[in-house]
Amino acid sequence: MPRLKNILLIILSFLFINGEAQVRDTLKLTIIRIEKQVKTDTVYILSSRVDTIALQPVKTDTSKIVTDKNTQDLQASKYRIKFMGSIRANGYYDFNGMKSTEGFLPYDIPVGEEKIEGLSSVYIGARQSRFGIEGEANTRVGHIVTYMEVDFASSTSSLWRLRHAYAEWNFFKIGYTWTTFMDNASLPKTVDFEGPNSSLSKRNGLIRYERIFGERSIFGVSLEAPQSDYYNPADSILEDKSKQSNFDIAGRYKYTTSRGHIQIAGILRRIDYLNQNQMDVLYGWGVLLSTVININAKNIIYSQYSFGESIANYYVGFGNRQLDAVYDPGLDKMTKKFIQGGFSTYTHIFNPAWRFSFTGGMSFLDGLDFESPDTFRSSRYLAANFFYYPIETIDIGIELTTGSRKNLDYQEGSATRISLLGSFSF
Repeated sequence: MPRLKNILLIILSFLFINGEAQVRDTLKLTIIRIEKQVKTDTVYILSSRVDTIALQPVKTDTSKIVTDKNTQDLQASKYRIKFMGSIRANGYYDFNGMKSTEGFLPYDIPVGEEKIEGLSSVYIGARQSRFGIEGEANTRVGHIVTYMEVDFASSTSSLWRLRHAYAEWNFFKIGYTWTTFMDNASLPKTVDFEGPNSSLSKRNGLIRYERIFGERSIFGVSLEAPQSDYYNPADSILEDKSKQSNFDIAGRYKYTTSRGHIQIAGILRRIDYLNQNQMDVLYGWGVLLSTVININAKNIIYSQYSFGESIANYYVGFGNRQLDAVYDPGLDKMTKKFIQGGFSTYTHIFNPAWRFSFTGGMSFLDGLDFESPDTFRSSRYLAANFFYYPIETIDIGIELTTGSRKNLDYQEGSATRISLLGSFSF
């Protein structure tokens, strides 16, 4: 008789649960057996918890769905398309009223009579925000990736500024993107949009071949669109004619280890200019040495040093300054400018949410006898920042940046800026 009662109790419990499950999706049943020394039968305590609310399934015969497509409509693509972007709001308080709203560039520090005591400035904007589209497909001829990215930090009246537009096919990259004569991996993360003014950072139109050899070696070589950056009075005769007839040739070799990497990169340039009604030539060159050293999981060193002739426009702080070459009035011809510079950054990672970095850098341009006393000679750059990452898609940073500029006559000026950055990536 007790056994029959137990069986009936279990059956009634399952009937109760089944009735509840008709309006639920899933449930968990817990049966606890409690042995009690009593005269009556063994007691079973039953409990249930609903985990999810049931959704009534809807079944559709997809073969019955009507399509209405015109031959000129977009058809289904075999490519995978991905949209991405970043909302970047930046602001600063500048103690010396420097020009740039996006980066701290020591070349712009006022010296001598240009310096105005008490001048300062503030700024808040979102011109650094960017948007990108990536396409990817595996085809009969290999893996193809296309990418385009724009932001709003244009130096002209145009709303958009093209950052990247290229296609990758196997080991080839064709389009507009970072030059081969640089090392992105050795650039530190800064609040300052430009970063260390002595670092190499430039985008060119190019055709590049690059691949991994063995387990640790990477080699790449490219032909890149020539972009001369100099002032020659005779070029006024050429008006807007393109005067560069040869590609820049750049290459790099990177060796990777478990502690980071070392890289050497080089570039050869031919710069055409008008000299006494005929075209003449200057030959430029450059060398970059760079590294990343992971001391341990929480301490990292980033460093670059570069030098060469007629490569000033490849430097962050000297692009579009007409410093690749200068006009020598005594010889009535163009003369190359030698430049060198470098930086080192120490980064400490407190935890996944917090990190600190300190950067120090210097740059030098050789002066020529015929140049004016207020011509740039050298600069220093120092920056310290904290970054906070509440979640993986949000960056919040604050940075103190200071630097100085020295001219050929040894007059010197300095500047300081406090910068803030808030970025949300999607």
